[in-house]
Amino acid sequence: MLRRSVTLAGVLFLLIVSLGWVYLATPQKFLSLDSRLRDFLFVMRGSIPVTGQVVIVDIDEKSLQKYGQWPWSRNIIASLITQLKHDGVGIIGLDIVFAEADKSVAHYRMEEQECCPDPYDKALALAIREAPVIGGYFFSFDFNSTKSASIPAIFIEKGLSDEHYIPEPMGTKLNIDCLQEAFYSSGFFNTTPDPGGMIRQIPLLMRYQDILYPSLALEMIRIYTGTDKVIVQNSEIGVDSVWLNELVIPTDRYARLSINFRGPSRHFHYFSASDVIEKKVNPSELEGKFVLVGTSAVGLADLKPTPFDSVMPGVEIHANMIDTVLANDLIATPHNAELIDLAMIILIVIFSTLIFYLFNAWLIIPALILFLYGLYQLFFVLLFEKGMIINILLPLISLFATMILILLVRYIFTSRQKQQLQRAFAQKVSPAVMQDILTNETHNLLKPKEKNVTIFFSDIRSFTTISEVIGKPEDLIRLLNEYLTPMVDIVVRHNGTIDKFIGDAMMAYWNAPTDVANHADQAVQSAIEQLLALKEINRKIKEHQKDRYLSVKKAINEKTEDHKAHYDMMINIGIGINTGVVTIGEMGSFGRSDYTIIGDNVNLASRLEGLCKTYGVLLIISETTKKALRGNYSIRELDWVRVKGKSKPVTIFEILIEDISQEELEEYDEALNLYRKGKFTDAIGQFEILANFSDTNSYKLYRMYQKRCEYLIREKNNNFDGVFNFTTK
Repeated sequence: MLRRSVTLAGVLFLLIVSLGWVYLATPQKFLSLDSRLRDFLFVMRGSIPVTGQVVIVDIDEKSLQKYGQWPWSRNIIASLITQLKHDGVGIIGLDIVFAEADKSVAHYRMEEQECCPDPYDKALALAIREAPVIGGYFFSFDFNSTKSASIPAIFIEKGLSDEHYIPEPMGTKLNIDCLQEAFYSSGFFNTTPDPGGMIRQIPLLMRYQDILYPSLALEMIRIYTGTDKVIVQNSEIGVDSVWLNELVIPTDRYARLSINFRGPSRHFHYFSASDVIEKKVNPSELEGKFVLVGTSAVGLADLKPTPFDSVMPGVEIHANMIDTVLANDLIATPHNAELIDLAMIILIVIFSTLIFYLFNAWLIIPALILFLYGLYQLFFVLLFEKGMIINILLPLISLFATMILILLVRYIFTSRQKQQLQRAFAQKVSPAVMQDILTNETHNLLKPKEKNVTIFFSDIRSFTTISEVIGKPEDLIRLLNEYLTPMVDIVVRHNGTIDKFIGDAMMAYWNAPTDVANHADQAVQSAIEQLLALKEINRKIKEHQKDRYLSVKKAINEKTEDHKAHYDMMINIGIGINTGVVTIGEMGSFGRSDYTIIGDNVNLASRLEGLCKTYGVLLIISETTKKALRGNYSIRELDWVRVKGKSKPVTIFEILIEDISQEELEEYDEALNLYRKGKFTDAIGQFEILANFSDTNSYKLYRMYQKRCEYLIREKNNNFDGVFNFTTK
């Protein structure tokens, strides 16, 4: 068991190290799979209410049909912004860039050197100056540019590390100068898809020409909070958070905010731009709101994939970001995410090991389902209630890798255990019992324990004399095999377990390793069948020995008539059976052990077998065995004895194999009672009568009692209590 535990611990250690290495070296495509698992949590959570402070003015298909294809004439945009100001909006963010002058009027002149040579651009610039408009632009990572936007705020970086993780673009695509200067402020509206092409995060900051610039959404929130100094808090691994006064926005190391999407596309309140211009929108629905102006028109190609939708207007992604911050419903990867993820991997490996190793095979699938559900609930709570983004993929890989590994280890251990069981029991029990042991996979079968069993001992009488007569060792072994083979078959047929052979003696037991119903009866029936089979065994042995002996003598031309003793022999046995509690299990030295039983009841069974010779009987059972019997047998009480090594007396009984008349049994009981009452002279006379007139094999029993009574008379034992003490085995 210790070796198994050490092996399992070593395997788990290697698994944890391997999983940790995989986690720290995870390629981007696997991180994308982790993000998709997190998307599943968003889908299962479903839509959540928005704050109602963010609305979208949509340049939709309806507006395009009304005012023509994009880009519109700037006077239309000017009308839109003017109307929004008139409706009392809180702040306007343009998810649009006006990178070129308006070309929609004929009197546009290229040679004009004014800031806004076109009157419509002038009209739009005027409308922008009179309204709280935050302009939009985008950074480019493909071309160089020297222009930059001006931001009416100071960005202060604290805790700078040696490495810069904030994205550094190569150029900008700004609005034309007259419009860019007219904006109260501006922000970039770049979105950064992950390697899988999905929008899950949005950059809050970018570093251009060593200056930090905010995103459109961040700039709108900064103005909303009245923040003049934006604190960018760094850690040793990159950006940690962005501070807008008391508002703390956690980010990843690249200053990206993970968006807690409120729902699928069009979850926010959309207003058609044409309806706003035509004053069809109730001002109360816009008053004091964050208004994002963008487009959902398919032809304008501003549709992005998100966890909820394959296509979501880019403007609604910014709306989700703003609403997430306003609701303080932020989600972010903790700065110590690696430690948390590694700790979770270790814990999952440990707990899943306990479950999959200790549970029964049929419980593994339900346990796996419950474990997966528990992880789902854990990830759900951490993400949406605690706002923590942790790795989902590696814990799941850890779970399944541990399950597969533990099942493999269990299979190997089980195979080895089956081999061990086969080695322990293949020659001890019947094939049916062996199959039952292997099928039930009793893991504690070989562990030491106490159990009530019936123990059987048998021994050949006068085996030394037989050995001397036979002479040759190979002939002696052949004789033993001819005797033991049918004896073993009988024991196995009666569901017994062969424990060992001790020379010519055989030890067996019932009710272990598997339970045997009526095991005392099975043992007694096996003993009776062996004694009955012994006659046929003796006949076969005699014929075999005779034929072999005569053939040898004939080959050397010797007379054979005078050597009848060499083959005219009989095997006689004695059997002792006892029932009681023993200690059972795998015993022995390391690498060399055996499944066996030990205890006082084993010793008593051995003593009972030895007493067969003393009493001249074939089969002796103990009182506990007699009480355990359920069948009908011819039984007579033999004696009260105290065997060597036992302080308490036991009552022993004989199972009668041959028929004895009822009259003889009654006379025997009478003689036995006289003996126990200490009337030894009367008992001698009664046993004498039995010995002279008995035509059974009980003659030796009667003569034994005669001699014992004579001995007790000589010893004048006045304290005789009916119990005879044996001082030898």
